Amino acid sequence: MIVREVAPIEQFVEAAEVTARLQAAESSFAPFAPEVIQFCGRLSRLIFQSKSARAFPDLQALAFWMRPAGLGPLNESVRRLETAHSRLVPRGIVFHIPPANVDTMFVYSWIVSLLMGNRNLIRISSSETPQVALLCQILNEALAEADPVFQNQTIIVQYGHEREITELFSRSADVRVIWGGDQTVNAIRSVPLPPHATELTFPDRFSLCAIRAKKYLDLDEDQGNSLAEKFYNDTFWFDQMACSSPRLMLWCGDKEECQLASRLFFTRLQACIHRKGYAPEVGVRMNRFTFACQAILDRPITAYQDFQGDLPVLTLGSLENFSREHCGGGLMLEFHSSGLEALVPAVTHRDQTLTQFGFDSVELERLIRLLNGRGIDRIVPIGEALRFQHFWDGYDLFQSLSRSIYVHA
Repeated sequence: MIVREVAPIEQFVEAAEVTARLQAAESSFAPFAPEVIQFCGRLSRLIFQSKSARAFPDLQALAFWMRPAGLGPLNESVRRLETAHSRLVPRGIVFHIPPANVDTMFVYSWIVSLLMGNRNLIRISSSETPQVALLCQILNEALAEADPVFQNQTIIVQYGHEREITELFSRSADVRVIWGGDQTVNAIRSVPLPPHATELTFPDRFSLCAIRAKKYLDLDEDQGNSLAEKFYNDTFWFDQMACSSPRLMLWCGDKEECQLASRLFFTRLQACIHRKGYAPEVGVRMNRFTFACQAILDRPITAYQDFQGDLPVLTLGSLENFSREHCGGGLMLEFHSSGLEALVPAVTHRDQTLTQFGFDSVELERLIRLLNGRGIDRIVPIGEALRFQHFWDGYDLFQSLSRSIYVHA
């Protein structure tokens, strides 16, 4: 069984050799070891220095996230997980299967695990995008300059959907991390793990946004345009296909406020789309139009607006039996309500991120208590939907990728 190794060496290699190298490597680093922080800093600088990487905002965001200055507060969060009688240690070998639709996710998943001292095996898609190819090139440059021990801690491979290879890699794993659609997650979960191993799954998710209408109408023009641009970044970086990109907008307030705020917001968002030059492919546009037509026939749609052909907005008259089927590509669903409580009956475990504007912490905490675990794992300000955090889909990744050892002398 042959796989293509992408890092730390570009070569075709037997899959069994990959697992043998990782098993033979020593687990040399404690969580947040200084050497790992320095390596992340070097990788961050190489991304910032790359002229090619400047064309990709998601790569710039990744480099900013892994700066040593940004990782310092995360170290403090990890230390708070330790008690007088417990210490965190690595779990061992982590097998990552990242999604194909978010180019930088394999690096985020890997870095979090590396920070906890784990050895890592990462399977990336054979359909390599320019961003992924560039990241692998930069990563190999960083590994070549690093202590040799780093080259034994991480292996990135490409192969198709051969179950036998996935079975081999899974048998060597202490943790398996699966990012992808429900079908992908179910297929890989059918591959057994060792009895001691754990698994983290990140399947299909749906995200939404809530804005208090009056608060938005109170903004001046510059502030309103700024919020629309932040929403653009949340939504359009990955054609609205990232799990945390909003697809449903909840406007809170009286009917007139909601209508005015909606019209103003989407007008500004359309101007931002035009200014940024976002233009989905013809196939995406056709799929978006077809989806909108079908939704008008099948769903409780009360209004349809198409802002100069750039931004279809469908207004829902009810959230009862709300379908999360969505085409991406910049189509927005919206619903007008007096408050956040309207979400509660409609929320399911599939709902992940709620971006918001105009609500205070008391209102948001009340929403969490009303939901009581039925869904929504993140509530963040508009503009932070795609910002990676170690709290994701209800997991604390630092805790999940480490073991807590009890010690009482």
